[in-house]
Amino acid sequence: MFVVGASRSGTSVLLQALGRHPKILAAPGEAPFLTSIGGAVGLFEFAENSEYYNQSLICTKDHLYGQLKRLALETAAGAHFGLKTLVKVSHSRRRLMRPAYWCAKTFPTRRGADALVALYPEARFVYIVRNGLEVVQSRTKFSGFSDKGFVQQCRGWAQSVDTFDYLREYQYAVSVRHEELRQSPQELFERVFDFLRLPLDQAVVDFVRNTVVHPLDEKTREHADARDEFARRPPPYAIWSEQQKAEFVENCRPSMQRLGYEIPFDG
Repeated sequence: MFVVGASRSGTSVLLQALGRHPKILAAPGEAPFLTSIGGAVGLFEFAENSEYYNQSLICTKDHLYGQLKRLALETAAGAHFGLKTLVKVSHSRRRLMRPAYWCAKTFPTRRGADALVALYPEARFVYIVRNGLEVVQSRTKFSGFSDKGFVQQCRGWAQSVDTFDYLREYQYAVSVRHEELRQSPQELFERVFDFLRLPLDQAVVDFVRNTVVHPLDEKTREHADARDEFARRPPPYAIWSEQQKAEFVENCRPSMQRLGYEIPFDG
């Protein structure tokens, strides 16, 4: 299972929530190298000279793909098929996990996703989108992005919408919205797990309701009312200058319209 979305769109809380399911081992952090592994698979599946790559193999393609599958898991979750991660999670929950699936956060293009499906025929993607106003404001406050200018933040979000837009219609993906995650997690995860063909575990919903993950570069807060936390926040553009508002409209209007979000100060 691959969690996909723009930075500061809720990918971390979504990944961690899915990892609360007893049958899912969630890889910690991000796993961008998975897209490179997908690129390698693409050489054998989609490249113009794929016949050359296939004919050059000394081993079988099944053997190669088996090794790439292990490499993918271990670069995301750790050596020995993610054993250390599995032991850590099992210890924190005081019971031995027996996961049937693993989940990671990565950022594939359409071709990269096709390649990952070629490697994992039963792969599924969970794509999360968030209002660009909130994403841009969050990025300006988060240490990983705060060194970039406001226009770069706007363009970065808009570009991610373009890059991942295919997932909204992709047969192997389900799309969710950050506001759904905050306001109606029960209904959201019922839909997600129905798509994943897994029974919903209530621990997944409870995690989202009671945890605020990395709020504006602060530490994750557990035992919090996440819905109330977000409801009490002022509008993300409350402290923006008129110039910043104009820059947001110029760079993000098409992406906001595509995702069905309104810009209160546009026009």
